[in-house]
Amino acid sequence: MARLTLPAGSEVRPHADSHEQVHTILAGKAGYRVGEEEWVVGPGDVVLIGPHTTCEAQIHEALEVVVFKDRLAPAARDDRLPRPAFYNWDCMSADFITPRYSSAHGPTLTGARIEVSRMLLPTATEGKPHKHPNEQIQVVLHGEARAMIGGEEEIVDSGGGVLFPPDVLHGAKIIRDYRVLNCKDIVAGWSVYQARWE
Repeated sequence: MARLTLPAGSEVRPHADSHEQVHTILAGKAGYRVGEEEWVVGPGDVVLIGPHTTCEAQIHEALEVVVFKDRLAPAARDDRLPRPAFYNWDCMSADFITPRYSSAHGPTLTGARIEVSRMLLPTATEGKPHKHPNEQIQVVLHGEARAMIGGEEEIVDSGGGVLFPPDVLHGAKIIRDYRVLNCKDIVAGWSVYQARWE
């Protein structure tokens, strides 16, 4: 995961990576090209870049972007995604991922190797203690929460981040409306929709 600021007038030269990436634009404007698709992106846009897919960008206005990249073994050449590259969080369907266990609500973009959500958890709610086989990372866009990981607690707020290792008990109590970008690696045969928290 990286949170980057790229200056106006700069460029990201054409390149391809063997890992899947999801870019969320927080501020600024840029012309992105992913494979054969081109789009001018701005705040609220999200870009899915499949493994081995060529990507480049021309930065029109200083660009603040959060980049998630899978940490799995490099993808085989046939792992490319035959789907659109460009989305906007506000135009995507939103839902409660696990309403019995968490107040998190928002849209999710699922690739072949990672899924990224933009979630809001309201003040005085919680994500009940649970664990899962996915590694999970959150980037806090605004708000404040008391995160618990493996029995230890820490306050996290705007600009911060949290790494939840796989199979470690974790949860959160929301102090102030908590908006996060949430990324999990995809574990074959396991889905959060079938998870049970006790």
